[in-house]
Amino acid sequence: MRITGRTFSFWTNFFISTSFLIGIIVILNLISYKYYYLKDLTEERIHSLSEQTKNILKELEKKVKEGGKEFKVIAFMREDNPESKKFQDVMQVYSYESGVFKWEIIDPEKKPQIAASYDIRELGTVVFQLGERRLKVNLAFDDPTKTIESEITNTLLKLVRVDEPQVCFVEGHGEKDPNDSGPQGLSELANALKNEGFRTIKIRTWEQGALTQCDVLFFAGPVVAFSQEEVRSISDYILTGGRAVFLSDPDSKDNVQSIVEGWGIGIDNSVVVDPSSRALGASPAMPILIHYDNSHGITRDFNLGVITRLTRRVFIKSRISGIEISEIAKTSESSWAEYDWASGTVSFEQGKDIRGPVPVAVAASGIPGTQGGEVVYGTMQNPTTAQARIVVFGDSDFVSNGFIGLLGNKNLILNAVNWVAERGELVAMRPKERKRRSLVLTPRQIGTIRNIFLFGMPSLFLILALITYIRKRKL
Repeated sequence: MRITGRTFSFWTNFFISTSFLIGIIVILNLISYKYYYLKDLTEERIHSLSEQTKNILKELEKKVKEGGKEFKVIAFMREDNPESKKFQDVMQVYSYESGVFKWEIIDPEKKPQIAASYDIRELGTVVFQLGERRLKVNLAFDDPTKTIESEITNTLLKLVRVDEPQVCFVEGHGEKDPNDSGPQGLSELANALKNEGFRTIKIRTWEQGALTQCDVLFFAGPVVAFSQEEVRSISDYILTGGRAVFLSDPDSKDNVQSIVEGWGIGIDNSVVVDPSSRALGASPAMPILIHYDNSHGITRDFNLGVITRLTRRVFIKSRISGIEISEIAKTSESSWAEYDWASGTVSFEQGKDIRGPVPVAVAASGIPGTQGGEVVYGTMQNPTTAQARIVVFGDSDFVSNGFIGLLGNKNLILNAVNWVAERGELVAMRPKERKRRSLVLTPRQIGTIRNIFLFGMPSLFLILALITYIRKRKL
């Protein structure tokens, strides 16, 4: 076969062009392998790291770079295991966010010596190591309602934070119980606090020395008044740099006001009513918080609604020198503070009731008077300041088991506790939980779909066939 100059030129150009194209593809693949970009297209952003996770990763980077400690994650699992691919996908997101996040997968059957050195007893164990400190976890890959991020982030938090501040749930005045798993209990809140690195106990404020073990006092809806001795000891605790969260319900007989009024915080005997709550299927007595002070540490960048139940107005009563105070959360414009709610007739009365947005949460901090010296209470090591911090909410139901999982309820209360405990890196939006999704159809909708497929589609094809037949006959 004779090869002409034109043929040779064609094949030469073809070979050069193909080689050039293959070279470009190889180079682009190499670049994309080293410099890649991740984009989360899911509606709930479940493949994006939360702000809290990013803050903890920054703290991890600080520990690694400034402390000279090595960090690594080792997963002991088979490489052909489906969980291995899921783990790799999650680790890619973390390592994309932080350059110090190093990880690897080791098959314990192929490298038993390494598995033995880490005392691995079952497949699927993941070891997190920072310096000499190690933590082992088994990630719940098969739970469709959870994201692995929450488990990893909780483990990282325990790794980088050695101190475990103690939250003391006050009891003895009808408060909600952190051990109660019923709808009115606080077991879910207690578990959430433990995941954030807190320890939780229950105390009675009248017992001698009870307050000295508390980093944060938590009052979850007392229904009777504190004694004068208790008011004095709680006030002294706060005045000497203590931290407290008060949840005060409108239908209670508590005297929280006598404790917080010295900080310029007012609590009145009202119930906030919001007719717009009906749009979400809620009662007007369940106002939704939608306005926040975005300059405050608790609610900075907070954009979630919070559902409350029978909440009262909590407001700035006066401004006191040395105290920073803020109304951090308010209801909608259509709400009002109702003062004649006990009569059973609820309607806005000009000059008596107060139009919304109604403040229902106030945060205050400062070094009060001459007693603002060292922090003499609690177990935290080296607190950043001697400032006392308190937050007052006009409702306790929003943190109960029946409500805490709704909208942003859990985020808001955890932000408040972390803020009073001066754990700023944890005051952020937390990892989202994956929701179970199901499509519920009414009988009428089911009938419509059935008719479309049983009669509509066949009829359409029959009509098209008939039109085609008629057109051919005319031709």
